[in-house]
Amino acid sequence: MPVLTLECPDCGHVFRGMVLAGTKPPEIWVCSHCRGEAAVEQPGTPRQIHPWENPDHAGCDCCG
Repeated sequence: MPVLTLECPDCGHVFRGMVLAGTKPPEIWVCSHCRGEAAVEQPGTPRQIHPWENPDHAGCDCCG
C-alpha cells in the first residue's frame, strides 16, 4: 500500500493519500482542504510503504 504525497494546485495544500494493495490510484484526488479535484502527486517525492507492510510496523504517519 503505497502512501503518496499530493499537492493541490488550487490552494497549495499538501496531504497524503494511500492506495490499497491490488488497486489502481484514483483518477481524481480530492483536496481535503478546498475540495478541489486537481490534486496531483508531488514530483520528486518518493512513495512510502505503509507501516502495516513493514515487519516492525513502526509508527504510521498517514493514519496518525
